[in-house]
Amino acid sequence: MLIENLSNGALFNLLFSRWFISFITFVIAIFLTRFFAKNKEWDDSTKTAFEVSFLWFILNALLEFEILIFLGSSIIFDSIRIALGIIVISKVIAVYYDKKFVESLIFTIIIQGLLYAISTIIGLFLRGYNLLISGINEEIAPAGMMYFVCILLMISIGVFYMNAGTKIQFIKSKNFLLLVSLVPGLNYLTEEFYAQEEIFMRLYTTNIIWSIVITVIIITIIKVISYRFLSFEEYRELSVLEKDIVILELNNLKVYYPLIGGMLKRQFGSVKAVDGITFNIKTGETVGLVGESGCGKTTVANAILGLVPKESGDIIFDGEPIPNKYSRILRQKIQIVFQDPDASLNPRMKVVNIIAEPLKNLLGITKGDELRRRVLKLLEEVSLKREHMDRYPHEFSGGQKQRIIIARALASNPELIILDEPTSALDVSVQAQILNLLKALQKTYGYGFLFITHNLAVVNHIADRVAVMYLGKFVEIGKTEQIFSKPTHPYTIALLESRTELDPTNKEIRFVIKGEVPSPIAPPPGCTFNPRCVSDAKTKECMRETPHRIEIEEGHYIWCLNPPVSMQGDISLSSNESDTDVLEN
Repeated sequence: MLIENLSNGALFNLLFSRWFISFITFVIAIFLTRFFAKNKEWDDSTKTAFEVSFLWFILNALLEFEILIFLGSSIIFDSIRIALGIIVISKVIAVYYDKKFVESLIFTIIIQGLLYAISTIIGLFLRGYNLLISGINEEIAPAGMMYFVCILLMISIGVFYMNAGTKIQFIKSKNFLLLVSLVPGLNYLTEEFYAQEEIFMRLYTTNIIWSIVITVIIITIIKVISYRFLSFEEYRELSVLEKDIVILELNNLKVYYPLIGGMLKRQFGSVKAVDGITFNIKTGETVGLVGESGCGKTTVANAILGLVPKESGDIIFDGEPIPNKYSRILRQKIQIVFQDPDASLNPRMKVVNIIAEPLKNLLGITKGDELRRRVLKLLEEVSLKREHMDRYPHEFSGGQKQRIIIARALASNPELIILDEPTSALDVSVQAQILNLLKALQKTYGYGFLFITHNLAVVNHIADRVAVMYLGKFVEIGKTEQIFSKPTHPYTIALLESRTELDPTNKEIRFVIKGEVPSPIAPPPGCTFNPRCVSDAKTKECMRETPHRIEIEEGHYIWCLNPPVSMQGDISLSSNESDTDVLEN
């Protein structure tokens, strides 16, 4: 039976056991503090986490020693010790991280709650293990095995019940809450095992039922409370945006991919995928982004979406800088239509479930009837019908798949849609249907489009303004008619000359850009296009100096040192102007 009166040796063993568990949780506390600080974008250095955790370890050990020696062990005194520790450590965290006390208090409660659950679970297992191997009598061994079986069964049911429900996916701290909710049930089983010893084998049914009941009740309470704190944007019908409002701004954006190698896996260079570009997009307009493969077009889209980290520069959406960690609101407002519809659709999901995902994950709609009604409305927007809802992706043509992806992008009521080669895998007739659909949706609702493509004919059809990109930089920007009727930069001229046209009298390709695209790891000095440039105005300066921005006419700019001679009388140098003015006209 459980020993009620502790001798000096037993008290020492108890203190040593508790301090040993505290030391284990101290090591875990360092990693947890760094992890939560990194998520909150605080100082996540190991030094700060170690200092905070070390102070917690010393304080907790002193409080536990004083209370255990002078006041004894009880729920009341343990609660006082935990409360005092949380208050003091919250003040320490507020000083170390330079935050308000309320912020540090929430931070401390989360970490301390998690550490308390971990240390309690470790202590419970140690108590059960010590009793199992204590050698009091041999009959306790079967009871000990049943004790661990009951624990596994209770944990399994607790995990299953915690993950049940349509809204549980919205609770970010689900695992933390699960761990805390399992502690009372584990404590109940351990106390019963200590009290019953070998009798535990005969009473295991009652014990496991009560432990599961306790766990289910606590998880239910936690889930109900958590659901009340969840906030979702109410679904609104596809709204019409006000036209000509700047919705996205990129200022001197740079995105570099590090090159890692060697035995120590150190960085020895970087791929300059995007090297300082500036432009903006307004509601109700389409900006076309064109250039050769590898010039950085898709990287620009990934940087806007937060899929790749930026080296420097600003990405501003609706007047606010986009943080490194995308929020749920930004995921709603910025959507993307990918190039390959087959790779963008889950072949094991029906269309109704594919389009319902953003409705559930971003807008919090979980009722089946409501979801089907919203999905049908979205399918009708892209000219699909009711009978398409319960089909799988393989039952559709390429154009229909792309319509499904567009419907999924519209589901979260976006303001900006990024279109990454949305028609390259489609037939010409289907391309026209998709482009006309996009133009109709934009005309109706005022979406802003960033249209990435190689097809100049498509850009000429859908874009309001065009940005020509080469090796991570812009070389020419202007309205669509300016780019196609008055191309000025040698690279833009070469692109337009190399496009294919339906001319039965001329079966030869008129122009081919000579040379290979330079490596973005070590781009050539000066103008990056100079090794392939065939312009008559090319000079030795092009090999040494970085091109500056030149205004050809209002809203039409190129980055060049020596524009073609035929244009020099009509241009005005604007190298001293800021690139942030680009595309504002």
